[in-house]
Amino acid sequence: MTESGVNLRGLRQHNRAMLLTAIRRAGGLSRVELAGRSGLTQQAVSKIVPELIAAGLLDEQQLPAAGVGKPRIRLAIRPEARYALGAQLDRDEVQVVLTDLLGAVVAVTTAALPPGFPPAEGVAAIGLGVDRLCAGIDKTRVLGLGVGATGPLDHRTGMVRDATHQPAWHDVPLRDLLTARTGFDVVVDKDTNAAAFAHQWQTDGPTPATAVVLVGTGIGVGLLIGGRLYRGPRTNAGEFGHTTLSYDGPRCPCGRRGCVEVLHNLAKSPEEAARLLGIGLADLVQVLDLERIVLAGRAVRAAPTIYAEAVAAQLAEQLPAPHWQRIRLDVSELGEDVVAIGAAAEVLSVFYAEPQMTGGSPPAQ
Repeated sequence: MTESGVNLRGLRQHNRAMLLTAIRRAGGLSRVELAGRSGLTQQAVSKIVPELIAAGLLDEQQLPAAGVGKPRIRLAIRPEARYALGAQLDRDEVQVVLTDLLGAVVAVTTAALPPGFPPAEGVAAIGLGVDRLCAGIDKTRVLGLGVGATGPLDHRTGMVRDATHQPAWHDVPLRDLLTARTGFDVVVDKDTNAAAFAHQWQTDGPTPATAVVLVGTGIGVGLLIGGRLYRGPRTNAGEFGHTTLSYDGPRCPCGRRGCVEVLHNLAKSPEEAARLLGIGLADLVQVLDLERIVLAGRAVRAAPTIYAEAVAAQLAEQLPAPHWQRIRLDVSELGEDVVAIGAAAEVLSVFYAEPQMTGGSPPAQ
């Protein structure tokens, strides 16, 4: 249905999503505040809000009276109104989480996988995890399944191209296989991108140019550039682990020599491993003019202080920058669920229609 060239149904859906996003980010808003945040008129807000309440997506919470007059009513997202599933498909295990509509983890399940496992085994493991987490809940309230997997892969088609260290994973249609197995809509992304998305999802406001560094069975980065997740034209940006530090160094499984990843993994101590990581990250900062680095992944969780101090020391040594070029360095607070949480958040972002996080654009107005 159109009027004067405007898709009214698309516009209404966009406005509903915009209101839900504003409420989620603020943790709750009154109708007046919602109009101010969204830019919509109070009349438009008054028409949309009852629809969202009737759909079970919002709760009305009465605030204490601040003086004469009626107490204000705050609108808040009803967390249990919808759910999202997120999974991390690593080289040695699979983890699946169930989150509520706010992205909080409701339940989690983890299963080990053997070295070099084939695609069928990985799909079966994720499917079993989904079955366990969805037992006892209404599946019609589950928005979909997001998966963070080892790349290279094509985020747009859900095709895993040639997963590093996994010879059986060549041109595997992971999205289609999981859709057939679970019955849910599926989004497939690189594990590093999912980890970065998890941090972007929590942010309310401008995001500095950030690299989320995932140090686990491999090394890679998820890039938040210009307030968006940057995947690259072939959706494979962030293969930082295969940056060469030593041109005549040991052979890496990727085929090159002296990569950050292989040198890090062969290091004799966590201190040496972290130092090598920091040297590589100094180059990354210079290439991308990064403002923030977030360290994540199992190796970092095992020795957070060592990694934070060693990387900070290398950044200071390699980049003796003036105060206006200082780099903020953090250790992720999201823990071992970071990839699965980010994968679920990608599903939630589609529901909230947040174009600034997915790279899309809102309907024309």
